[in-house]
Amino acid sequence: MTRLSRFLLPLALLLPLVGLGLIWLATEQESREGTEWDVPIAGYDPRDLLRGHYVQFRYDWPAVEQDQLPIWAASRKSLCIRGTAPAIASVEVRDLDVADQMPDDRCDALVQVNPWSEEGNDGLTRDRLYVAQQAAGGYEKKLADPALQGIIRVRVNNNGFITPLSLRFQPRRGESTNGENIE
Repeated sequence: MTRLSRFLLPLALLLPLVGLGLIWLATEQESREGTEWDVPIAGYDPRDLLRGHYVQFRYDWPAVEQDQLPIWAASRKSLCIRGTAPAIASVEVRDLDVADQMPDDRCDALVQVNPWSEEGNDGLTRDRLYVAQQAAGGYEKKLADPALQGIIRVRVNNNGFITPLSLRFQPRRGESTNGENIE
């Protein structure tokens, strides 16, 4: 074995590891980019509020009927969010092809169907959030309380996919205005 091949062989073996490290770094940085929005949630199952360490929920998009939302990953639908982050003023369901041709100033965020969503088939109707085991009892009580509205903080990344970040609770309209956060 020549001196050059002794040097090149370890370098060639390290190259895939360096490549994987760079891909991981780029993915990690991309996951932290995007705009955060507060979305009301609904649809708790009182028999199965927590599954493992996850809170499962249904998004309750403002001014959008559930039957308007896409229900499969192949649907060419998107959600146009308007407002000043994190407060959502309105949400509109659009055909993805039409939304792509619209000027960016028409939507403050454009959310797309996520074919890799873990919960539900599209990532726009249902999702789940990991919670610490010691917080599970508090979440269960608040999720079952009809006087409290769950608000999920989500990040809409540059690809238009949703990532749930945290859950907090506030009184429903007509109740007291002191919201309580559980992080």
